[in-house]
Amino acid sequence: MRHTLTPRHGLLTGLAALHLLMVARGALHMPLLPLTDTVRTWAQAYGHWTGSSSGFSFFAPGVSPAVRVSFDLEGASGEKLHDDFRSDNGAVNVRIHSMNLRFNLEDSRDALARAWAAAMFGRHPDARSVTVRVESLRLPGMEEHLRGSRPFWMEAYRAEFQRRVPAAVSTGEVTP
Repeated sequence: MRHTLTPRHGLLTGLAALHLLMVARGALHMPLLPLTDTVRTWAQAYGHWTGSSSGFSFFAPGVSPAVRVSFDLEGASGEKLHDDFRSDNGAVNVRIHSMNLRFNLEDSRDALARAWAAAMFGRHPDARSVTVRVESLRLPGMEEHLRGSRPFWMEAYRAEFQRRVPAAVSTGEVTP
């Protein structure tokens, strides 16, 4: 019995080989070959969609640090509250985690912290201040780990926000 490669099998084999090349390119951190803008756009979209453009950095120091955000609030009468911005909804927690990962982009840190503080004031209407704390998990390299170093949380950002009271409310005046 003689086996021949059908056109369908040839196409599928070629697509599988192309995918494996994209995975190898991502793992080796190699740039895309000189391509036309249309093909480059398609290749980048495919890489993001399938994960084949990932650097596959599973080990320190290449792995991006885990980030956690917490909020310390002060209530109207001075009581201290703590909120870690968790939800009972798993999809919401995934979105929160995505925001946490974006915190490493320095251009967006302050705006993101202001948005988080506004969300905390919404969750805690009696709070008069919110301190946003962002910590990142520092992983030791393999040699440091072998010498006994362990992962630890390190504060990466801290900002305090005060609730603003509208002028009409603070003076007792009512504006028409």
